[in-house]
Amino acid sequence: MRKCQFLLVAMVLVFCLEGCAGPGSVKPIKKSDVKAREEVSSELKLKRDFAVNKKFIFNIAWNGIPVGRVTAESGSPIDHRGRSVYVVRITTESNEFLSRIYRVEDTYTSYVDEEDMTSRRFEADRKEGRYRKHVIVEYDFDRKEAVYTNLVDGSVKTCSIREGVHDPVSAACRFMTLPIKEGDQVNICVNLNEKNYDLYGRAEGYGVVKLPGMGQFKSFKIRPYVYLEGKEYEKGRAWMYFSTGVKRYPLYGVVMIPFGKVTATLERVEDVN
Repeated sequence: MRKCQFLLVAMVLVFCLEGCAGPGSVKPIKKSDVKAREEVSSELKLKRDFAVNKKFIFNIAWNGIPVGRVTAESGSPIDHRGRSVYVVRITTESNEFLSRIYRVEDTYTSYVDEEDMTSRRFEADRKEGRYRKHVIVEYDFDRKEAVYTNLVDGSVKTCSIREGVHDPVSAACRFMTLPIKEGDQVNICVNLNEKNYDLYGRAEGYGVVKLPGMGQFKSFKIRPYVYLEGKEYEKGRAWMYFSTGVKRYPLYGVVMIPFGKVTATLERVEDVN
């Protein structure tokens, strides 16, 4: 599983149009600033409603160089097999600069249960260089299994799932509604590529995130750790800052890779009719 897929879990983020705004910046809130820390802590204890009918647009940069854009969009609830679900769609697209080297056109769609934020259906349509993958996953909680249908080769596979399972997108959506405080650890089971991963999101600190064109936001930092069958799979080389106000928005994310740093910076939030 790729690190970028778990930054998307901490809100799913991968590859900004050439010439877009630069990356965000973070100023930690020191432990000596008691008042500011108390304000952040108080806001984080509140349960959040899911951000419905919103579009989040992120600029993506590699070592400060713009390489693409990510758009995350949520819609009003619809019916899916007798369950009320939010349809959440995330698209990633490389800009002209990166596309000359390695073109990326990915779309991830999740049907997120309105009641408990679990995943009922997940679709991944990935076009990365010469790589192609288009798979639909239906989650059956009665049978406790996931059915994977590969639209490229026509194969169908199943795997067992745990109660309350998530896909990477629904996991991020679930996290955005939880009350949390510094030091807390959120545990979520994520099903992907016919495996069940244990995702641990650790709240590691408070800060003020400055976004070009959007201003400053009080925030907290979440770092994901991934385990497979009890063994550490990823070591938390990605992290994400979320706003602490009434609207818990993903603001700024970082993924460390062998060739430097990939950043995701929120450019704007739009209403969706």
